[in-house]
Amino acid sequence: MSSNITEHELEQRLLAVAEERRQGFLHRLRELDAGLAARLHAVSPDEWADHPSLAAWPQLQPQLTLLRQADAALCQWQLGLYGLCSDCEAELEPVQLLADPCRQRCDSCEQKYQKAQHASWTL
Repeated sequence: MSSNITEHELEQRLLAVAEERRQGFLHRLRELDAGLAARLHAVSPDEWADHPSLAAWPQLQPQLTLLRQADAALCQWQLGLYGLCSDCEAELEPVQLLADPCRQRCDSCEQKYQKAQHASWTL
């Protein structure tokens, strides 16, 4: 890890981004269904992205994707695996993690992942 970026800084950035994503999600959900947004407060935030009631709102998919990414990064942090590529386990650059604390893959694996995603859309 770079001496310029500490683990504490990365952790604080990750926590801040996760909270921003959660608040953005709640804001969007309140616009669509205030009652459901209120009910989600009884559920742990790390369970929001998989809440069955949200399947009825396809317009929330971008926010749900962001929540899942944040939840995965927080889980990696707790397991001591944060900063490793989820595919090849190479160490991610601290500067990349500071820019995108929810980053899951190194550049090479991300390119392969995106290529595979786009190929699955081709008929």
